[in-house]
Amino acid sequence: MFKRRTCLAVFAAVVMIFILAKQLNEEKAPLTINGDPVSEEELAFHDGSLERTVRSREIWSWAAEGGMADEFSYDDLIQSLENENRERKKLQSEGGVLYGPVEYTPLQYYRRLTGERERMLRTRILEETDSSELIRYYETHQENYMDVDTIEAKYTIRQEGRTIYEGNVILEAESMRGLSESDEELAEHLLQLEEGGQYRWTGKNGEDKLLHCVRREKGRVIPFEEVAGAVADQYAAERFEQELTKRIADCKVSDRRQK
Repeated sequence: MFKRRTCLAVFAAVVMIFILAKQLNEEKAPLTINGDPVSEEELAFHDGSLERTVRSREIWSWAAEGGMADEFSYDDLIQSLENENRERKKLQSEGGVLYGPVEYTPLQYYRRLTGERERMLRTRILEETDSSELIRYYETHQENYMDVDTIEAKYTIRQEGRTIYEGNVILEAESMRGLSESDEELAEHLLQLEEGGQYRWTGKNGEDKLLHCVRREKGRVIPFEEVAGAVADQYAAERFEQELTKRIADCKVSDRRQK
């Protein structure tokens, strides 16, 4: 019984020392986020922006709470970076396939890990989302999943006072990509036209170009099955930002730095 009480007392003392040490560390640190000190090196990753630092720190903390990764630690980051670069150099020397740089800088590696955590969180959101919720999202955001309008216009090109081209040009969903690749400027001007409207501009060689829209028909709503991947990505991105915004609003920042 005496040994048990002694062990409990030692344990309580250790806990108290840890709490006091943490409080002392927080008091000494000029900048903390939820009680954890922020180093100058971490701030430098974000060009000194506290707002961006808080955002990234909350992404790391959120991922850690979900058991997907560890909490942020600059020392652990540098140790992991050294291991990563060592393995990458070894892989290159052995003739292996290497994606990305042979050697990451601390900033490059930090951004890579932050991006990985964000992707893991979005994936977790989708794993916890019922398919019916994605369909509801699609139905309430159908303006995002529509084909381009069908636009027909009379296209006239004149140079030095004479007509060198005159004809009709049609932009529709099936031809949008091809037209954009062959004449991006023309495609952009067509998309800006309302039925009955005109657009005139000067070409690279001084040509006088004129579009007169004779027909514009609303594009169709693309069926869910054809855009399911895009719906999932946009839903996860929106939910991610909503939750992250809430976490940032709830986090406690103490900034004792000299202004």
